Amino acid sequence: MSDNSTVHRDTFWLMCDRVIANGISRTIYSSKLFPECVVKVEDNALMFQNIREWETWKLVEGTQFARWFAPCRWISPTGIVLVMERTREPTPKQYPDKMPAFLSDFKKTNYGMYKSRLVCHDYGTNWLMTVGLTTRMQRVQEWFD
Repeated sequence: MSDNSTVHRDTFWLMCDRVIANGISRTIYSSKLFPECVVKVEDNALMFQNIREWETWKLVEGTQFARWFAPCRWISPTGIVLVMERTREPTPKQYPDKMPAFLSDFKKTNYGMYKSRLVCHDYGTNWLMTVGLTTRMQRVQEWFD
């Protein structure tokens, strides 16, 4: 592995294109190398949301619950960089009245369309550890912007 910071910087900008969103702990980039994906970078926040998303995806992948999550593709060894499938913005009618009890934070920008279904693409915080995976649905009090 190279210790050359120029190599690291060039590699980063080879993979990442432009900032498409900022959150409390991460910056999300479009990707030149993987145009169907986004790259989530968690630099200094120590909230471990990338790791939580990766572990959540690995838990639900291949189950009936996977339909509610944008798939994760790769994670760096430290968890600082996560590559996730990209979603597109839903229309107002695509937000359902009921959502699984294990999802939280019904901010519209946390959800998107993936393969014609609404999925959560920001699940670095969720209620899986509290509620567990369940088919129980809860009424969304209000989708907010």
